[in-house]
Amino acid sequence: MSKKRFYFRNYVIIFILVCSFLYVVQKYNNMIDTSILEYDELEEIINTDGIIIKDEAILSSKSIGDVKYYYNEGQKVNKGAYLADISTVSSAEQINAEIELINKALNNSTDNVITIGNGENSKYSKYTDDELKVLKESFEKALTNNKVPVFSPKSGLVTYVFDGLEDAFKYEDVLDIMPSRLHNLEEVVVNTNNTGSVNVDDKLLKVINNFEYHMVCLVNNSDISTYKEGSYVRVRFNDDDDIIFGYIEKINSSSEESVLIISFDDFFYKVYNKRIVKTELIKNIYQGIKVDKGAVIEENGITGVYVKDISNIIKFFPIEIIGSDNEYYMVSQGDIITEGDRGRITINGEIHSTVKTFDKVVLDPDKVYEGQIVD
Repeated sequence: MSKKRFYFRNYVIIFILVCSFLYVVQKYNNMIDTSILEYDELEEIINTDGIIIKDEAILSSKSIGDVKYYYNEGQKVNKGAYLADISTVSSAEQINAEIELINKALNNSTDNVITIGNGENSKYSKYTDDELKVLKESFEKALTNNKVPVFSPKSGLVTYVFDGLEDAFKYEDVLDIMPSRLHNLEEVVVNTNNTGSVNVDDKLLKVINNFEYHMVCLVNNSDISTYKEGSYVRVRFNDDDDIIFGYIEKINSSSEESVLIISFDDFFYKVYNKRIVKTELIKNIYQGIKVDKGAVIEENGITGVYVKDISNIIKFFPIEIIGSDNEYYMVSQGDIITEGDRGRITINGEIHSTVKTFDKVVLDPDKVYEGQIVD
């Protein structure tokens, strides 16, 4: 092989390699990430911890012995329901003491509803004569089997879950809670249903009013203008899909934070035995075209995005932002004159075509320019 032919062949090989390299580089440079735009909803939310405050009656043991429960967790009971009993050798004395209290209440009855004064007798206040007679009969039966019965003082849901914050958050004091009360809270959760024996003053169970409950939560004062006393707020608990409407009863503010005191009358079964729950306060819900924040750029003083059209040509379209969260902007689809056409928005007195659904928006706007042809 002649030297001339040898050099020519090597030149051709080098030329092909260089062209291949340039092609690969060009192709790599033209490879851009895009996202297809869709019409969607976007929520503007505040994440906080909600403190659930319930109208709950705590029942404790008055004796030492073995306890037996008759209702399941979360089960609904009526006032006067036979919730549990405690087997103890000293039960007869205690049962007779309860019967004596009931007799006193019956003897002091001047109305259909018993309303006796303060002191030990007050535990049977607001029982009717008929209810007291049923309780007395149950206590008298308990004498024969040596068991101290435990009755429900109200209608509601039964729970054996205690969180250690029952005394800190009383239902009747909910309107007085200030921001400082909601810092450094720690739950100590105990399930008494797993306990077979009890001592005096041990907690047995709770009966909770299931018709209304409160939630209190902290909000920065920068966001407090969103909320007003006497208005409703949309809430979501524990990443649940359901949105619950609550009524803002009161707002208590300090220098930097405020407490929203919100009342509810629905979805209680989801939080009845919980104290601290992850909460989303939904400030606004926007509808429009959702755009990744990283795709938004400013060109000649106008905010917009680059779109790759059907011919793979990069075009800039202005956008009108109507809402946002941590990841996305919600933008207006504009005024649509003809179905299928781009909507129109007005910026600084000028009308511009804007993005529409199914546009391929460029996620790396710094890598492209207006009019560029990409793969």
